[in-house]
Amino acid sequence: MPTPQPNVSRRTFCGGALLLVATPWLGCARTAETADANAAGADAGAETAPGPMQVGLWAVPPGTALGPLDFARLSAVFDALIPGDAASPGADIAGAAWYLDQLLGAFQHDPPRIYAGGPFSGRHGGLDGFSQFQALTRVENLRWRTFLEGSQGIAEREWNGPVVGLRQRVLDGLATLDKQALAEQNLGLHQVERQAVVGVLSKADKDLVQLFYEYAVEGTYGDPVYGGNRNLVGWKVMDYEGDRQPIGYTAQQMAHPEEG
Repeated sequence: MPTPQPNVSRRTFCGGALLLVATPWLGCARTAETADANAAGADAGAETAPGPMQVGLWAVPPGTALGPLDFARLSAVFDALIPGDAASPGADIAGAAWYLDQLLGAFQHDPPRIYAGGPFSGRHGGLDGFSQFQALTRVENLRWRTFLEGSQGIAEREWNGPVVGLRQRVLDGLATLDKQALAEQNLGLHQVERQAVVGVLSKADKDLVQLFYEYAVEGTYGDPVYGGNRNLVGWKVMDYEGDRQPIGYTAQQMAHPEEG
């Protein structure tokens, strides 16, 4: 993994380089810190109040697959990995934490929120088929449950050995980073400003940081049907218009894309 470098452009972000910088706060979810009474015991369950719940510096929406405290920690990590500025909204505004959270809870829905349908999104005409998720085959179901939930001692999932699921990897990683934040700041990840989270990440295991970074990128710049890239902010910042079907492109546009 590249050594974190300051002052890297968003284009470098999109190219896949790891950036750990501290920039002025411009996110939409964080507010002035409040008491953490709402977060007490929040790790234990996934239920949330009807409206957003304030956990430290972060607003946690209802319907999270993670507990509110872990969602707030994840939001802090993603914000530090892809920070926003006036010209380029980052992971927080894009809702990247919600993207990963909903992937982890994909099997709370029927069909699971894994493969979006098609053929069109409805953004440029046609019916919105993207929002209709597809049923999984038996093999796809086995593969994704093993990946997300782990093998859990189930023989069918352990044909190639035990597997630690993505959910557990995320929870263990957040716990590790939070422990480091407590040691350095006497506050948790969800309670400290971005620069402090950046400091924690700069000392963390590189593979762990890479894991979070990859999902932060997916949630910021991926198709919004999966929960991230809210209001297409990730695409707008790179001047990408997304899917064009069913209108497609004219012959003139294909021959001279520079003309727009």
